[in-house]
Amino acid sequence: MPESKDRGALLATVRAAGPRDWAQSAFAWWCREAVDLLPQRFVAALAPAGRPRLLVDRDDMEVRIRLNDPRSGVEAAETTQAGEVTAAIASILQRHGLDRRDVDLGLRLPADSVFARDLVLPREAKGAIDTIVPQDLLRRTPFRAGDIYCDHVTATSPDGRIAVRQWVTRRPHVQQAADQLGLAVAQIDFVVFGDDQASPSIRLARPVTARKTSTVAVAMLGALAVLLGFGIAVLTFGRQQSTLDRLDAEIVVARKGAERVRALVDQLRERRTTLSRLRLQRSEVPGLIDVWDEASRILPKHSWLTELRLVEGPNLRSASVTMTGFSAAAPGLINTLGGSKLFVDAALTSPVAMDPIESRERFSLQARIRVPDAFKEVGP
Repeated sequence: MPESKDRGALLATVRAAGPRDWAQSAFAWWCREAVDLLPQRFVAALAPAGRPRLLVDRDDMEVRIRLNDPRSGVEAAETTQAGEVTAAIASILQRHGLDRRDVDLGLRLPADSVFARDLVLPREAKGAIDTIVPQDLLRRTPFRAGDIYCDHVTATSPDGRIAVRQWVTRRPHVQQAADQLGLAVAQIDFVVFGDDQASPSIRLARPVTARKTSTVAVAMLGALAVLLGFGIAVLTFGRQQSTLDRLDAEIVVARKGAERVRALVDQLRERRTTLSRLRLQRSEVPGLIDVWDEASRILPKHSWLTELRLVEGPNLRSASVTMTGFSAAAPGLINTLGGSKLFVDAALTSPVAMDPIESRERFSLQARIRVPDAFKEVGP
């Protein structure tokens, strides 16, 4: 049952770390992409080969101090007495032109003063290993956080799971070793155990320079992000401004075209109105049928026509009608036509002659078509 609870707590921690894992993955991707854009010399300055390390190793007879500087390849060693460790450290640093703040100081402790354990985590826990491993240590062991120093390394197995190797040492072990050498625990950055090169190591404090380097790198990456954002904003603004300028020019051309189209539309509308008015006038001006009906109505029964001709002039006021026929009283037809509402200015166009066959007077007369008052102003 306790193991089931621990597994549930571990899964809960993994699930809670999901967004953090995504954020770390996104930040790691951004760092990789940004570093690819930087010059190699600048990248080397932000990510040096490593900090120099001083390792103090004490045995029953003497104290050995070993210096390893991976940046310059310097390796040096010196022996001293337990009470003179501080002076020996200052001396070896001075000889090699190093500052104490730029060097990590470590102690070598007996191999039996470290406790090691292994655990396997699912791949989903990748972004929260630094949180999960210490919590799992406190849940599964009798250690208390204030009594120990611990550290771990990780490796990824072929199936994607994360193998963790963790080391733990008690604080009194470190304190006792530091007191024997006349050092303060606050001066010690790491401790190692055993005598071989693969000895486990526990970091007690993070190097200041590493923090500064990380801070500078983050600051530079942030500045690069701001610069890229500013460049994108400038390019976007320039592109938008050029688009607006192009649209302004197109609008001016379109406005001129629209004005020409509007003028043509106005002209077409005016002509259409004039044509409609002329068609209306033409439809209301008397035609041949109207003239025929009016002649049939007003001519007396003793008169008839042999020819009726409607002549249209260049305008509405010049239309006229010519009538030819026989009548028992041809001269009186002038007055008859004068009483019509359609004919005006009637007059004979030839002398009246008696036709012996018809025993009637042959006549030929002409009259103008009366134009309605509404159309008298229409004309050339």
